[in-house]
Amino acid sequence: MREHGRPGVLALALALITVITATAACSGSGDVRPERSPSAGGATPAARPRVVPSPPPVTLTEAAKALAGVVGADGVLGAATPHLDADRMLMLDQTRDGQKALSTAAFNGSAEALPHYTWGAPRLLVPRNQAGPLWFAAVVDREESSGRVRTAVLTLMRQGGEDWQISSTSLLDEGVEPPVVATDAEGYATALGEEDATVAISPRLMAPLHATSAEEGKRGFAAKLIEEGPHTTGFADEITKKRADEKSNCLGYDSIFAASNYPVHALRTADGGALVLYSLIRTTTRTIKVTPCGSEIPIPPEARKLTKEPFILKELRTVETQLYVSTVPVKRSGRPARVIGYLGGITKVTAS
Repeated sequence: MREHGRPGVLALALALITVITATAACSGSGDVRPERSPSAGGATPAARPRVVPSPPPVTLTEAAKALAGVVGADGVLGAATPHLDADRMLMLDQTRDGQKALSTAAFNGSAEALPHYTWGAPRLLVPRNQAGPLWFAAVVDREESSGRVRTAVLTLMRQGGEDWQISSTSLLDEGVEPPVVATDAEGYATALGEEDATVAISPRLMAPLHATSAEEGKRGFAAKLIEEGPHTTGFADEITKKRADEKSNCLGYDSIFAASNYPVHALRTADGGALVLYSLIRTTTRTIKVTPCGSEIPIPPEARKLTKEPFILKELRTVETQLYVSTVPVKRSGRPARVIGYLGGITKVTAS
């Protein structure tokens, strides 16, 4: 998140969080249309209109069918041994946004078969009202071939007449239960706009504030806004330690975080807060210093799969795509936002 003029941007972000009134209208609360009852004569007052919710652009049935199709195809293609180029192309066609970046890197970095998963019965989170590309989320257990089970939060999107694609997948932290999402009488959720002011942090600001916490740690101004943890202040502690360790290896080390350009989605939770789905980009740079330590330093193991260079001759830059799920409390609750799910990996390596 470091850049010229950044203090002003961060101050503005903080001002937006603390100043916007809680009386602003909740985005995505739903349009309604009246259904009028005919009067029985001119002298009799008309009956009060009955409010009928707008029909959802994505039904629960359609969402269930779309998710089953994507997950089922992924299971069939993922189980193929060996993976043919056509199989991989079909698997990539089912992804977009941050999920596509991670899947592409996984294919490029290994000729071996990708991990195979078995999916459980999903809990669908389908907004009744939404604008732009259609989307929905799902909470579903994912079992690895080893038998380990993790709870995943998937986001699927559809642009125009295109097929449904997985936009993001995050795995909830061990022992964390997903929050209860508020639904109406028909089981549909409420989507929140990016600027929604009824929650402590608007969905649009969750990513940049998370990035600030990951860089500045407990001393940063975002520390009290987002709960401490491995994906926030833990990253800042890691960077501090790495900087010292790499210095002893004759390397300059820096790592910065930024909000990505991928979509941000949010749903109202039963306690009035929000479940926010977003992503960050982490860029880490290792630079050889002029020292007597030598001129060839091995590429770190986590970056080797995406570069053919065996050594860092001058600079190594890695880019990570990180997909997150966080909960944000209702405005003025006095509680911080909490990161509850994550999935990420290196998606680009540049070595010189």
